[in-house]
Amino acid sequence: MSLHIKSYVLRFGELGLKGRNQDRFVDDLIKIVKPRVKHLDGKCEKRHKRVLLHTTAPPEQVRTALSTVFGLAGISPIYTVGHELDDIKAAAWELMKKYKDSGKTFAIRGRRPNKKYPMTSMDLQREVATFLLQQGLNLKVDLKNPDIELGLSVETRETWLYLETWPGLGGLPVCGRTTHGLLLSGGIDSPVAGNLIQKRGGRLEAVYFHTPPFTVEAAREKVEDLAEVLARYQNGLALHVVNFTNLMKTLRAKCDERYTVILSRRFMMRVAVELLKPCNGQSLVTGESLGQVASQTIENITAVNEGLPWPVLRPCIGMDKQEIIRHARRIGTFDISIQPFEDCCSLFSPKNPVTKALLDIVHKEEAKIDAAALIEEALTQTERIIVFADYTQRPLPADV
Repeated sequence: MSLHIKSYVLRFGELGLKGRNQDRFVDDLIKIVKPRVKHLDGKCEKRHKRVLLHTTAPPEQVRTALSTVFGLAGISPIYTVGHELDDIKAAAWELMKKYKDSGKTFAIRGRRPNKKYPMTSMDLQREVATFLLQQGLNLKVDLKNPDIELGLSVETRETWLYLETWPGLGGLPVCGRTTHGLLLSGGIDSPVAGNLIQKRGGRLEAVYFHTPPFTVEAAREKVEDLAEVLARYQNGLALHVVNFTNLMKTLRAKCDERYTVILSRRFMMRVAVELLKPCNGQSLVTGESLGQVASQTIENITAVNEGLPWPVLRPCIGMDKQEIIRHARRIGTFDISIQPFEDCCSLFSPKNPVTKALLDIVHKEEAKIDAAALIEEALTQTERIIVFADYTQRPLPADV
């Protein structure tokens, strides 16, 4: 018997707990998967409580294409045979015979979604294991922690056999019904924050504040590279590049220097909201971690949030720097973020920023400038770039 991998089971995690809404989430998952496997001639088939991907592409290419899909608990390359017990036994031997003298331990895990099948799961496991041992499989059985695990699943139309399940990213599939505006800088934290929102099914549009000639073009290119990494998790991403030079110069010239960071972030939030209103925006996302730097005290965060019509999501709020760095390495943004090109937040940061901003003072400082005119100017000097995703690139292993 000659066996070949032609299909993959896309296994659900949290997605499988959505009850009556599960179909909607499964449809979101399929929408994310389809463009990733198009170059592999992949086809998705929706089954009851699961999705099959059919393709004859090499498994490693399939694994790479699916490595940035949220909503998957695992991916199993499967071998397909009929329901005849002799066919199942022959296929099991074909898969296991190469291990017959390896000295490893093994177990067989049988499932029977097709309840009309005449054998129970336990009987099926016992029959196949006995046959393998009779054929000369010289391995010990270990049901708790086997080196090799052969999975059998008797489905309605066929029987699946599989030897491995690749780990998935978990979470929920990114959907396009709502938009979250990521304030994307060239640093380590904001790409991680964006990726954590993607894991909860949130689709991002990124906003970057550029201050030429104070920030060099390489700083913008670095942000575009970070956006390309995030784009892999949601099939493309829109990046809004805002010319923020005049606003930052005005703040430095007319306002208390200690409040520059607070005031600039308040304006960034307002500009981002206006940019994303037409895109069905519902929240803003930042990479702030409580107490990490002077601008991220609870008092300053309160001052920045004041008056905004949308919630500000800060998924890194409880993470320390090493946790954020580990996640950045895992998704492939760390090496980009540490390139030595500073953004406007770094270049315009005062020596002694206020750490406990008072709203009365914030309002007095803002009254010194024409806020509405500066916001309008920034909006008119914004460029929107569509960043396409490269599905042939795979992030680093999850154990980084």
